[in-house]
This record gives sequence, C-alpha cells and structure tokens, in this order.
Amino acid sequence: MQLVDLSPDLILSNGRFYSLDSKNTVAQAVAIKEGRFVTVGENAAVGDLAGPATRQLDLNGRTVIPGIFDSHHHLMSAGAKLSSIRLDECRSLEGVMELVRERARVTAPGDWIIGQGFNENNFAEGRLPTRHDLDPATADHPVILMRFFNTDAVNSRALHLAGVTRETPDPEGGRIGHDPDGEPNGILRSTAKMLVRGFLPKPSADNMKEHLRLACAEAHRYGITSVIEPGLYPREIRAYQSFFNDGELSIRVNLMPAWHGFTDDETEAVLEHRARESAIVSGLGNEWLRIGALKMLIDGGTTPHTAFMYEPYVGDSELVAFNRIPQDKLRQYFRTAQELGWDIGIHCCGDHAQDMVVNTLSEVIREIPRPEARHSIIHGYFPSPRALDQMAECRLGTVVQPTFIYWEGNAIFNDVGEDRALNWKPVRKYLDHDIVVASSSDVPSTVSANPFVALYSLVTRKNNLGRAVAPQEAVTREEALRTYTTNGTWLTREENIKGSIEAGKVADMVVLDRDYFAVPKEEIKDIRVEKTMVAGNIVWEGE
Repeated sequence: MQLVDLSPDLILSNGRFYSLDSKNTVAQAVAIKEGRFVTVGENAAVGDLAGPATRQLDLNGRTVIPGIFDSHHHLMSAGAKLSSIRLDECRSLEGVMELVRERARVTAPGDWIIGQGFNENNFAEGRLPTRHDLDPATADHPVILMRFFNTDAVNSRALHLAGVTRETPDPEGGRIGHDPDGEPNGILRSTAKMLVRGFLPKPSADNMKEHLRLACAEAHRYGITSVIEPGLYPREIRAYQSFFNDGELSIRVNLMPAWHGFTDDETEAVLEHRARESAIVSGLGNEWLRIGALKMLIDGGTTPHTAFMYEPYVGDSELVAFNRIPQDKLRQYFRTAQELGWDIGIHCCGDHAQDMVVNTLSEVIREIPRPEARHSIIHGYFPSPRALDQMAECRLGTVVQPTFIYWEGNAIFNDVGEDRALNWKPVRKYLDHDIVVASSSDVPSTVSANPFVALYSLVTRKNNLGRAVAPQEAVTREEALRTYTTNGTWLTREENIKGSIEAGKVADMVVLDRDYFAVPKEEIKDIRVEKTMVAGNIVWEGE
C-alpha cells in the first residue's frame, strides 16, 4: 500500500500576511499544496508541516496581500494595445507624430498604423490630434490613434477609406469633428469611432491569444491574479477557451458576453439568441475560466460629454440626451436576463442614466425575485440618494474605477463643475449604504492597471496632480483593499474560492516591497510588487 504524502508543496515563512479573512488575521507563514492554502498561521506551527519534498521560501519580513482582483479589465484589448504604438507617456503632439513616423517606416504601404492610450491633457499643446497633424506623418498608411477613452483621431486616408465626408451625418450617440469649412477634421467621438474602426482588420485567433499572452504578463507586474473581462463576442470567448486549453492562462478570468447597447452590427435577434439559446448562464466554469454576467451599456462617458446627465456639461449650451437603450427595451432586456438566470453588469456613468437603470432593474427584481442574482452598475459615477437606497434594497453592486480618480481627476471639474464633482465616484456613500463595491482599472481605457495608484486615490481621493477630488468620499486602507480583493468575488460567486488568504482557497497572493498598511498615505501609490503568485506558483518576480 502506497502512502499518500500530505506534506505541503511549498511553505512561505517570515512574512506579514494580511489575510483579509473575517477576523483580519495577520499571519507569519502559509503552507500550500496543489495550488491551495492548507494552513495559515505562525512560523513554527506552519514550519512543522514540512516534509522532505517541501520547498521553503523565507520572505524576510515582506508584506503579502491576497492577489488583486481587477473587476473590469479588458485583458484582450490591453494586450492589443501592447502590440500597437503605446501613447500613454507622450507629452506632446510632436512626440506622437514621431512614433507614427517610426512605425510607418517599418509598415507595408496600405497597412494600418494603430496607436492607443493618448491623453491630450498630457500634451503641451493641450488638444486632440487631428488629420492635419497626422497627414504629414504618413500619406501611405491609414492611421488611427485611440484616446484612452471614447475618442479616436484618424488621418485623411482613414477617413477616405471609411467614406467619411462633410456630408456624413453624426451617428446616434456620436459626433464627427469638423474644420471651420465643414470638412471632417479626423476627430471621432463615441459611436462615431465605429465609422473607421469597422474597417480595421479583425485579429485572428492566434493574434488574440498573443494579445492575452502579453496582457497576462503585464497584469502580473501589478499583482493582478484575477479579472472580469467585459463585453466579449463569441470569437473572443473561443480564443479564451483555446488559450486555456493550451495551458497558457495564468490569470483567473470571468468572461462577460457582450449583450445590448454595444455599437456592433449584431441584431437584436442575435443578441437575444445568445442569452436564451446558448444553454449557459452566469457561473458556469471552473476556478480559471467561467462565464460571468451579461455586459450592457446605456450611455457614454463624461470626457466626451456622452454620459446621460440631467444637466448640461460645463461649456455646453444644451443637454444631449445620449441614451443607447430606450426605457421599454431596457425593461424587456432586464426581464429576459432575470427570467433566464443571467446576472447583468451595465455600463452606466450619468446621473440620469443611473436613475433610469436602477429604477427599472429594481422594478424587475420585485416582479421576478431571484435572490441569488449578482447584478452590478459599472462605473456608477453620480448616484442619486434614491438610486443608493434602491441599490441597497435590491442588493445591486457597483464596479468603480479609482484609476480614473487618479488619471482623470482634474478633467472631471472641467466636465461637470465643482458641485457635481463632489458626488463623483462616491465610494464612501456606497459602502455606508452597504452596497458591495468592487474596484477595477478598466484598462485600456485608462493609463495603467496599477492598483496601488488606485488604492492611493481611494484612501486620499487625490489625483495625479495632488488635487483633492470629493475628499469626503475617502475610505480606509482596509476598505480600499477589500474592493480590490474580497469584494470582487461577490460579483462572481467565488467568495469560497479566492479573495483572501485562508485555508482551502486558491493560493493567489502578492509580495510587496513595503507594508501597505504602515507606509504614509502618500507612499501607497509608490508600492511595487516583488512577486506575484497564482496557485502557489511565481508568475512574476521583480528584479
């Protein structure tokens, strides 16, 4: 009879493990077997479990937290950005154009040149690029530069390829920029982006898997071990499945199928078939890859002035009622999801949009009770008092992006003014209403997925210029970290699988270069990851 070796595969000792369990236990050591924590405790007790084959790692007093759960992270798109021209660090239009010229020199004539991630607020010129900037950089290639959120800049060749002229009408929910003489200037906002994006070559399955490869490696640099990937189409979900089958998936992923509100050529019949006839619902899968909520969108964002608000934006003479889903359709879609057993995660930025969504969803929940549902408002910029009460009553979560506080926390004052900015991303209000708050980066719609910049802004409510943004909405360090760890598991029904350092849960954790709970608040943003571990394996290690 062969004896079974019950000793751990790995022991990590002499650390400061912030478990985030129900007692907020701070441990010295952990033991791991077959990718799960088996014991969390003191050095001596855990060390006594070691067998002849047990590997041991001395952390020399380093701080360890649970793996970061980024609850709204476009992993595949982030990988695509890494394979295009990265514009995040550009500080002038000339710097952008030089990168375009460099790429043009190594790109076959006629092929697309794609850049991603620019923010005109970082440019010395303080404005968006236009075709007049791009055309001198190359006449041989169509060029598209994607702002970090909701606006594209394209050259004349791209406009010509897409057939966009001075006569082309603005699509519903979008805006084509024009020169004084009426000609398009190459700036495409919100849904108008699709006029040109529709001509971009679709990535192959191998392209998408390479994008995932790049994105997983980048995410691990920041301690990210789990993500919710929103708004996927069937071919993208198949690429994920193939990537998983190949044994390459090193991040735990919940997939949100794209549903209503997207600017795509799928008909309502196709989208309804996806929900009704696919024979799956939220929660199907394993600890590595599972199906999450259906992803919907109802409005845009504040910077392009397309979030559905009650009052006009600063500088606008009138309100543009940008609403992707009419009230009657919204109710119909919510009922379909509730009847079939799907969770819903809906993009919702404006105060008017959030009232509309929360009120309609609350009514549907009362008509068709489903206590196990895990619906969420994604973004939730400006909740009204009534929306907060309804969300608490109906147990609706919210997915916020504290990265936006850091990187966009100055633009919000320009967009909505000082008074409305006081209610922007009110995490304190949400938590005080006992609403589950999960944090996320929403890359590539922001500069970086760095969760420590985000945690800094949750705790201090400061942006990258040091300016306070709704300071009364600050939260404690523990509350902030839970939004990036334990809270996300509520959305995905994985409370018993991950999110904290406890026996029986997957051994996902992050070793830090300093103590998150002890450093001065201003240093939180400077914390660096020394090791990222998934299932007890080191997937990233700093130099």
